[in-house]
Amino acid sequence: MRARPPARSIAREARKLIRMRTLIYARFSSDLQNSRSIDDQIRICRERAEIEGWEIVDIFTDYAISGAAGIGESQRPGLNALLARVNNGGIDQVLAETTSRIARHQGDAYAIRERLNYAGVRLFTLADGEIDDIKGWVKGFLDAQQRKDLAFNIKRAQKGVVAEGRAPAGLAYGYKRANRFDERGNVIRGLRSIDDEQAAIVRRIFAEYAAGDTARDIAIRLNREGVPGPTGGTWRVSTITGDRQRQNGMLQNRLYAGVIVHNRTSKVVDPDSRRVRIRPNPESEWISEPAPQLRIIDEHVWQAVCDRRAAIAHVPMRLQRKPKRLLSGLAVCGVCGGGWVVVTPRKMGCGRERDGGGCTNNRMITVERLEARVLNGLQEKMLDPELVAIFVQEFHREAQTAAAERKTERARLERKLAEASRKVERLVSAFAAGAGEFEEIRAVLTKARADRDQAAEALSEIEADNVVALHPSILDDYRRQMSELAAALSTDPDLRDEAVPIVRGLIERVTVTPSEGPKGVDIEVTGKLANILSLAAGKAVRGPGMFLLERAKGIEPS
Repeated sequence: MRARPPARSIAREARKLIRMRTLIYARFSSDLQNSRSIDDQIRICRERAEIEGWEIVDIFTDYAISGAAGIGESQRPGLNALLARVNNGGIDQVLAETTSRIARHQGDAYAIRERLNYAGVRLFTLADGEIDDIKGWVKGFLDAQQRKDLAFNIKRAQKGVVAEGRAPAGLAYGYKRANRFDERGNVIRGLRSIDDEQAAIVRRIFAEYAAGDTARDIAIRLNREGVPGPTGGTWRVSTITGDRQRQNGMLQNRLYAGVIVHNRTSKVVDPDSRRVRIRPNPESEWISEPAPQLRIIDEHVWQAVCDRRAAIAHVPMRLQRKPKRLLSGLAVCGVCGGGWVVVTPRKMGCGRERDGGGCTNNRMITVERLEARVLNGLQEKMLDPELVAIFVQEFHREAQTAAAERKTERARLERKLAEASRKVERLVSAFAAGAGEFEEIRAVLTKARADRDQAAEALSEIEADNVVALHPSILDDYRRQMSELAAALSTDPDLRDEAVPIVRGLIERVTVTPSEGPKGVDIEVTGKLANILSLAAGKAVRGPGMFLLERAKGIEPS
């Protein structure tokens, strides 16, 4: 009696007779993956179709698109075109390598199967055969979960990279790759070193911004000089300043201050558009690791930039522009308190009086005359003997307060340094006893060393932070520097650009009131004591938002 052929063989022969009309679908999800993956998927699907005798009607692909991107035309054009072809009729099955190529989102997987079932088309994969409802539900869940597990594993690996002092993300401007091989011949990625040529540009940007230039001014100059931007194109304001919520951009990149920061943002998927959105994480979730070998910006410059950004955080962008004149925004009317503004091409006056606001101060003064009188007031009056006594008294009071605070902070840091040093010694001893085989011990030792080094660095900064010495020559030094600033303001335009922020940093307000006579004005200059003392001692003058220790007035005669 002749044996009956297996049921599977019968089904296969039946399909050969039917010549199942088949659509092949292939996809890979990331630009980092090999694009040849598409060709490999199509090749093995073709091989299976030839064995089974299936007729390949068409092939659809999606390059570098996530399996959770959606099924719309703008989301996954290849899959969307495949479903449209299915709706036109004349198709028996869709063939793919695995269900994960079809979708990595449970909702998408279900919607695709529903549309195929409605058209009478089966879904077949090389890995799992025909996908029915039960198998489709299980595989859809597993494929979606695998995507989430992959994202978690990537995050975990990035944390490990940061803990080792390596960069987990792209290459920041100012650095170059310094990857090397370990003892086994494997590439150690994420290592960075300073690019001297680009680092010079970074230092220039920070210095100019700390001196009072706007990001727009800096970008314009760099583009005018033909300096290539980070991507090789032009410089933009957003490249320099970045976004305050996401804390990106050059002026907020802590790597320039010698700290690797990771996990500042998270990627979330919009459930409607399926687009990836960047959401800032709370600072408590950030992962930081000291990298002093990568520091480009000195601490005092970094802090000056941070102070300036904090000072203008709530100032509209239109008001952050660099002032056109030395006293723009600083002069006020002594009668009504309104702004003292340019009312003719060469003269300044009360803006409210000119606009019919009811002010009686109709006096005017030329821009050049006002600037000259203010500079003269700074040179001759702000440090006269009577005012110096006020300065010295106030300065000493603030210095004593700061010294007491430094003493408290020094004691805290000394305790922290001692504790961290003892901890390092204990862990080194544990290493010598063989505990170094455990990764946990290595991680704790790395953290302890970082804490010790941070405490030592902070302690040295406190000890190096000397107060301004009011030596006998401070008056002469101050007047000399004011003379040089006055000369710079009236000569070379480039020197003027550098001098204007310094002079403005010395002035809190310029009050202009009518003189007693029929003509002329009296000018009262309110100066910033801390900045005046800094200039007299040869230190940097801070920008807007400087804390006022005292307001000392110097009245310049009319």
